[in-house]
Amino acid sequence: MRYAVISDIHANLEALLAVLGDAQPQAEAFVCLGDIVGYNANPNECVRFVQDLCDVTIAGNHDQAAIGSRRDDDFNSHARTAIAWTRQQLTPASLAYLRCLPTTATFGRGGMAAHGSPRDTDEYLVHRRSIQQSFAYLQDTFPDVRCCFVGHTHVPMIWQCTPQGVVSLLQGVFSHPVLLDRSRRYLINPGSVGQPRHGDPAASYLLFDDEALTVAFRFVPYDVAMTQEKIYDALLPVALAERLEVGR
Repeated sequence: MRYAVISDIHANLEALLAVLGDAQPQAEAFVCLGDIVGYNANPNECVRFVQDLCDVTIAGNHDQAAIGSRRDDDFNSHARTAIAWTRQQLTPASLAYLRCLPTTATFGRGGMAAHGSPRDTDEYLVHRRSIQQSFAYLQDTFPDVRCCFVGHTHVPMIWQCTPQGVVSLLQGVFSHPVLLDRSRRYLINPGSVGQPRHGDPAASYLLFDDEALTVAFRFVPYDVAMTQEKIYDALLPVALAERLEVGR
């Protein structure tokens, strides 16, 4: 099965539609790693697309904050403002859908969806120690999972667990499909659809083939100016619009 793995849409409808247009001819199923809402101005539209299209969807920390199941005092001021605005915009149908989302899910042949990490929705996997701890958690709790997909940082990454320790596989992985080793375990971040932070405004996602055991990162341009105009019109923080054009 070939999956399109998307994450951190953050209510950016233009980016989501561009990614769907790129992915649908290639993917047989869709997996969403959470944070459907937050930051941008089309939360209900993005929820409906995810609900209709995705075969596997989990909750992110912004989704949880928007429905009131997570405190927002650990978010920065711009994020808190966007969460408060999003709460006012969400329809009863969107709220009901977000409330029913699990925090993790397994799928296909050895795949797993998580948001921050397999053990914590709000954990940032940026330091080697936390990455090692996540691999240990997978080994103990989900021994059949070979590829755990995470979001949250908005930065495309791929880590491999080897007998010698954690290895980052960044060199060249964005220019061609990567063949994974069936004897190894992986943590893989597809980057963000709706608020890229990899230094390029293009929306990011990946294609995962669980039979061939390959991943291919995809970067899709979208109408950034349209998304920015919607942020301005909604009176959301200007910085949320400005960051989109630089991919930070």
